[in-house]
Amino acid sequence: MFERVVLPRDLVDARGTVLAKRGLVISVEAVQEMARRAPALPRRALSETSVAEDLHLPLADPPYRHIFRGSGVQAAVARALLAARLPQQLFDELASLKVSDPARYRHGLTTGAVTVRMLIAAVGDAPALPDLAAAGLLHDLGMRHLSFHLVRNGDPLDGREMMDVASHPIVGAWHLASLLGSHPAVDAAVSHHWRNGHGYPSLPQAPSRAVQVVAVASAFAALTQARAFRSEAFDARGATDVLISEATASRADLNTVRLLVHALRGASGEVRQVRFGRERLGHAPVVNRYTAIGPLRSAV
Repeated sequence: MFERVVLPRDLVDARGTVLAKRGLVISVEAVQEMARRAPALPRRALSETSVAEDLHLPLADPPYRHIFRGSGVQAAVARALLAARLPQQLFDELASLKVSDPARYRHGLTTGAVTVRMLIAAVGDAPALPDLAAAGLLHDLGMRHLSFHLVRNGDPLDGREMMDVASHPIVGAWHLASLLGSHPAVDAAVSHHWRNGHGYPSLPQAPSRAVQVVAVASAFAALTQARAFRSEAFDARGATDVLISEATASRADLNTVRLLVHALRGASGEVRQVRFGRERLGHAPVVNRYTAIGPLRSAV
């Protein structure tokens, strides 16, 4: 279940090109095969595109004032994002998403920025940061291919809708693999709902620690942003409490959540010295109609 998808409709890109026909079966293995045979496409830096004009959105957003505290931190995060290099087709996808679903577009920007901040807190300004920034930016691309009502409907999901949502990691990874080949963005797309062996889809092996950073950054961004199924967003403390609770229940990587807390606290000292505070009331939305997908456990 959730390890393969039978496309319920044609997969069409932002230019109107049909990428795959209805009825095609896409699996984790098919994503890997697509990555192996993808063409080497020309790429351009994000700094040369209109996306560069929107990097201020997460960096100046009040929920993230602690994690992006200081002009030096903001400059380092922006530098990594601006250096991300992608085919023009993916910048077209982002431009389309900005118009059709601005909340999802902002989610990608925020996930990319939080991913970079967490990795800087862990390893400093490493050469791999631009590719991982792109992974955060694009990890949720599969959601663009869902039915229009699923993006905005705040009611609990029925069984068919749940299956449709559960398909987005594999669909997004396949789309990205067709353009990027082997790339952290492909790995992040297929595994960002994998939760320490739980979640979906099941994977033949655990993703790398850097890709797990994208997953935690995505969860933190989603919790701290408005959604139709919640009365308001979690604040940063409430979102962190949720992730700590999931890590304690082995549904998120404990060390990766600890890295997020380390970055929120200014990244002073060592990550291993981070101790979690107790959960406090008043940091969660009054109404939250979130529909969980799963739970599943992989063979990992």
